[in-house]
Amino acid sequence: MNKKNLLILTVVFTLSCSTLFPQELESIAQENPSMMESTPVIAANDTLIGFTEVRLHPTDGKLDEMLVVEAEKAVTAGLLPVVEFDADWCPPCVAINKHLDAKNELMLNAYDGTYIIKLDVDEWGWDGGRIENFTFSAIPIYFKLDGQGKQTGEFIDGSAWNEDIPVNIAPVMNTFFHGD
Repeated sequence: MNKKNLLILTVVFTLSCSTLFPQELESIAQENPSMMESTPVIAANDTLIGFTEVRLHPTDGKLDEMLVVEAEKAVTAGLLPVVEFDADWCPPCVAINKHLDAKNELMLNAYDGTYIIKLDVDEWGWDGGRIENFTFSAIPIYFKLDGQGKQTGEFIDGSAWNEDIPVNIAPVMNTFFHGD
C-alpha cells in the first residue's frame, strides 16, 4: 500500500472514530480541559511532524508548580518546553493560531518537536509588563524552559518578524525552537 493510500485511510479512520464515538472523546476532553489536541501530521515529504499545546489557567493552580509538571511532561515526550503568552485580541497571536489550525506546512515544521504551554495575559493579570517571574512588554512572546520549568533566558516575541504570514513567522520560530 502506498503512503498516499495509507494517509487517506488514516484520515477516514480518524473521522469515523470521532463520529462513532463522540461521547468518549468528549469525556476525555472534560477530564483534561487544559489540554488542546495536537496531532502528528504527515508532511509533503512523508515525515511525521508534531507538537503539543496546553493552555493553563490561574484556576488550575500555582503557575510555577504547573510549569514544573508541564516541562517534565515535555522532556519525557522528547519535546522542547516553551511558555507562550498570548491573548485573543492580539493580531500576531490570532494569525499564528490560524496558520497552525490550517495545518500550514511551514508552521507545522517550525513548531515540530515543541511543547507549547499557553498562558492568556488577560487571565493571568499582565501587570506592568510582569506575570509571576516573567517580564515582557509585547505579545506573543515565547520563553524556553528547562526540564524543571525554569526560564533558560532564551525568548522571542512577535517583533521578530514582519507581516504575520507563515513565510515570515515560520523561519524565525524554526530558528528559535531548533537553532537551524
